[in-house]
Amino acid sequence: MDVNVSDWNSTLEPEWESRGGLALRLGLRLVTGLPEAEAQALLRARRARNGAPFASVEDAAIRADVGRRALEALAAANAFVATGSLRRRAVWDAAVAASGPQQLPLFAVARDTAAAAMAASAPLMDEPEAALPRQGEGEEVVDDYRATGLRLARHPMAILRPALDRLGLGDTRQLGSLWPDARICLPGVVLLRQRPGTSKGVVFLTVEDEFGTGNLVVFAAIAERDRPALLGAHLLVAEGRVERVTEHVEVPINHLVVGCLIDRSDLLDRLSQRSGEASGRSAPSAGPTRSGGRSWEPEAQVASEP
Repeated sequence: MDVNVSDWNSTLEPEWESRGGLALRLGLRLVTGLPEAEAQALLRARRARNGAPFASVEDAAIRADVGRRALEALAAANAFVATGSLRRRAVWDAAVAASGPQQLPLFAVARDTAAAAMAASAPLMDEPEAALPRQGEGEEVVDDYRATGLRLARHPMAILRPALDRLGLGDTRQLGSLWPDARICLPGVVLLRQRPGTSKGVVFLTVEDEFGTGNLVVFAAIAERDRPALLGAHLLVAEGRVERVTEHVEVPINHLVVGCLIDRSDLLDRLSQRSGEASGRSAPSAGPTRSGGRSWEPEAQVASEP
């Protein structure tokens, strides 16, 4: 998304290199912590000059008269990148702009005067530009998910794949290639949890990795035993057996009947570190324990399904 182009809602735009000739422009409503009223103020300020783009974070702050919360939310979502400010620089600039002279009470009284315009156009004193370190890819992944709940660049599971391979874990492609009843330890980011009223306590999960999605079936006994992981994990490792339905369906239905759930959200947490397991340069530390207090190892015996 882009503070100079995006609307409040997501929109379809012509894009000849895209399938169907259209591309989705993400809306500002996806920015976590951005009040709609301040987003609309930004859009009005942009339209007031025939769509003239904002030149900087400070320019957006002055023209739209938005506060620190909105500026920092947009900066965290990397929405100022078209102004030349990458996320970390934009977050820094947002803090500076939000504490500038335009926020002072006397400036607010004289907001529409020439003196106010002059005060807004220049800092109180010249300061050297801060030398901010560039973000690593793992840090960008974490910040994207925190700011918008999604990422359009490389999937976090792709970054973690070297560590996952060392742990002997599989991927969603194997759900369609392994024989029925084959055992697999499948990691994935949790997308969806469902427990229909008619399912007799069975919980259905959808997890995602860089290759696609996988459907998990968690029977009531397993759901109760591994309840903390089931409800709280952002990244799950599911141990179980492959089940495939081919009769009376046009496309085979593949899912994993789960015998054990392990919360490995700690792997996602390490993405924001510059070294360690996420970069594949050190051995993993002891991970979270499963129900009963036993540490999980990739070769551990899978619990029997009900």
